[in-house]
Amino acid sequence: MRIRSDISSDYISDKDIALAEIADALAHPLRVALFRYVKTKNSGQGVDNETCNKDLVNMFNYSQSTISQHVKILKNCGLFVTESKDKFTFYYVNIDLLNQFKNDLDFL
Repeated sequence: MRIRSDISSDYISDKDIALAEIADALAHPLRVALFRYVKTKNSGQGVDNETCNKDLVNMFNYSQSTISQHVKILKNCGLFVTESKDKFTFYYVNIDLLNQFKNDLDFL
């Protein structure tokens, strides 16, 4: 259950907000799986190491609109970077943001 209220405490930092946005984006199993798939596939070398929207629909067997909604959440928080080529959108993991997120979680 999400609590929708303004963030009003002086104790909550911008870093806290950024961490919460990324954690919230990863709070659904499909988004975690999408992120893991793109990160794993794009970490290789060669032509077939890119992931487009068609690949994700075929891989996960969800409708285009469902995949698009989940990818939009990952993109909005900055975890996915996109590039348009012809009629396809290709997805890449923002490695810098991922590493920053991991480092920021060290406080746990």
